[in-house]
Amino acid sequence: MYNYDRRTAALDKKELAKYVRAVKKALTDELRSPKYRGRENPLAGHCYVASEALYHLLGGKEAGWKPMSVRHEGEPHWFLKHESGLVVDATESQFQEPVPVCDARGKGFLTKQPSKRAQIVIDRVRAKVPAPPGI
Repeated sequence: MYNYDRRTAALDKKELAKYVRAVKKALTDELRSPKYRGRENPLAGHCYVASEALYHLLGGKEAGWKPMSVRHEGEPHWFLKHESGLVVDATESQFQEPVPVCDARGKGFLTKQPSKRAQIVIDRVRAKVPAPPGI
């Protein structure tokens, strides 16, 4: 069990996987940047918004999460890393090769509050998955 919010409750791997699945289901083509719209792979171009939404859903910095970025297969790629070392990458299956997480750097999102696109994903997820206590 990983303690994501020390002040309140713990999220186990099963609970975390539920959030990742819900975020993936909430990603739709209009949430992608124009250059990624219409791509065959439904996860291509969603890494930033998926990571940002998960960051806020899971408690953010206070809960030990850090946004990470790395260039992979010619594109920037975003995912989350917990202070425990756990990596959460909702869109990793879009790639042919494993994401080189060891080469990634911590990088902040463009806004402190969820972006409009991330808020749409968050709202869709919260409608399907109740928040764990304290988050």
